[in-house]
Amino acid sequence: MKKSSILFLLVTTGIVVGTASGVYYFWRQLTQLPEWYTKGETSPKTYAQIQKSADAVEKRIEAKVLASPQSVQVSPNTIAAPNALPDQPSQENSSVQVALNSQELNDLLVTKITEKSGGQPLPNSVKGFHTVVKDDKLKTGAVVDVKELKDSGLGSKQQALLTEITQKIPMNDRKVYIGVEGKPEMQNGKLRFDQNAKIQIGNMSFTIAEVASRLGVPPEKVQDQLNLEMKLRGLDIKDIDFRDGNAILRGAAK
Repeated sequence: MKKSSILFLLVTTGIVVGTASGVYYFWRQLTQLPEWYTKGETSPKTYAQIQKSADAVEKRIEAKVLASPQSVQVSPNTIAAPNALPDQPSQENSSVQVALNSQELNDLLVTKITEKSGGQPLPNSVKGFHTVVKDDKLKTGAVVDVKELKDSGLGSKQQALLTEITQKIPMNDRKVYIGVEGKPEMQNGKLRFDQNAKIQIGNMSFTIAEVASRLGVPPEKVQDQLNLEMKLRGLDIKDIDFRDGNAILRGAAK
């Protein structure tokens, strides 16, 4: 999760609390940490371990693609017979399907997020990243240490935004969970959440429309913060589905 995306969602938090009554109640809700973090995952895998796991996942996907009938290629030395028709793969062999469990998907998403930010590892302020497929939906997010985020070399504009937020909400010494839940689809090589997705901060959820309205921006701008390019070795992902606790990737060999 990039610093800019983290701040974008935290700004929403500041606006919500700044316009709400019962600020203490909202503070308690917004700073509540998820159970996966408080019960055993306060020392998550290192980024190097996540990279190693994601690399193994990509290698498994690549091996499955190479083993599929669709990936069979014609030798460049093969001479086609005159008027020969090109091979037409059957419909059942026209795509490759791979199932990933929640942990495999989590590690893959983390690496793709870091690729989106120029290959930089997750900021030290990110204390845990968790992904789960439940009720045929994807829920993914991170626990962020606000103090470390402030001390992470933010630009002057970003620093001013964060200072404004922490003035409204006393959470300088707090960790905050920021996540998204929904049924994203693949569009033009990107994992994209639709407007039915929910953005979660602490124990509170907001629709994309609510976030956009409070920030005074088009919903598409909020969605763009959540989009993630999904380039995999050997597989051009065309579709993604969530079923029985797994993410089902379908695509074509490339």
